[in-house]
Amino acid sequence: MRDARPDSGLPFMKMHGAGNDFVIIDSRGRRPVTTAALAAALGDRHRGVGFDQLAEIRDGEGADFTLDFWNSDGSRAGACGNASRCVADHVMAGLGRDSVTFTTERGTLVAVRRSDGLVSVNMGAPILDWRAVPLAREVDTLRLPV
Repeated sequence: MRDARPDSGLPFMKMHGAGNDFVIIDSRGRRPVTTAALAAALGDRHRGVGFDQLAEIRDGEGADFTLDFWNSDGSRAGACGNASRCVADHVMAGLGRDSVTFTTERGTLVAVRRSDGLVSVNMGAPILDWRAVPLAREVDTLRLPV
């Protein structure tokens, strides 16, 4: 881990998965620290660290841990599959286990380390209703032009 700024005292990890990059803050055993303002400041690729999503690990209630997600503009995100895999890998390594259960805004998820060493997370059924994504206007989410 490294500090966000040399004088900040905020330890975090920068992780990469499947072409995305993440800032991971591990707040287990202490009070969560992430706010919209902090996420936006860290997410700025010119003045901060820069990331696609920020994930904060918190103590879990009925699970191994809880994950909260923020976008680089400081808005909340319900879940992120790639960040979930990266965090699960980190937590499983620390616990010496090959599976973990964690909660997100979207529900409880299970991650497992496969026989090839890669981490898989069951993200549940996809959300296809444009109002639930959310999108600004009605879109046929099954037939999007590329």
